[in-house]
Amino acid sequence: MEIIDLYNNKKQRFNKTMAREAGEPMEGEYKLSVHTWILNSRGELLIQKRRNDLERNPGKWAFTGGAVDTGENSIEGAIREVQEELNITVEEEEIELLLTFKREHGFVDVFLVKKDFDIEDVKVQEEEVEKVKWVSLKELNSMLENDEFVKSVKLYYELFIRLLEKCHNLKIIK
Repeated sequence: MEIIDLYNNKKQRFNKTMAREAGEPMEGEYKLSVHTWILNSRGELLIQKRRNDLERNPGKWAFTGGAVDTGENSIEGAIREVQEELNITVEEEEIELLLTFKREHGFVDVFLVKKDFDIEDVKVQEEEVEKVKWVSLKELNSMLENDEFVKSVKLYYELFIRLLEKCHNLKIIK
């Protein structure tokens, strides 16, 4: 059973936890999740397809992510999720917080990792992930338009792309 910390509306940790499986926090309480976008030197993003038998977002494409466990900060949670879901090691100096946003029942910290590796080195967590692939932003745009991606990414996608262009001098071809 995964235990997560709860936060107030200012993203300050309460002295309270809950089982992740228990559903959504009570009114005035928030959980913390992470999304990690992995970008290679060719300008491609690593995405993963969720298994079809999962309760939430079955068969949808997503970025690596999940809930931050109790006692972790979001960087530790993001590094752990990449290791668990993909068996890829990310060092703290390789990960950068680009965006935080608030949802109805939680906060999401969105990270960027610039890293090159052979996709054959990825060993997916079979309980959650069906497969992975590198995609261009043009492909990603098409997948978003065709509703192949988890909906939460649509909430912040345009802002994230603008941050990549502005903060990282990346020329994004849509």
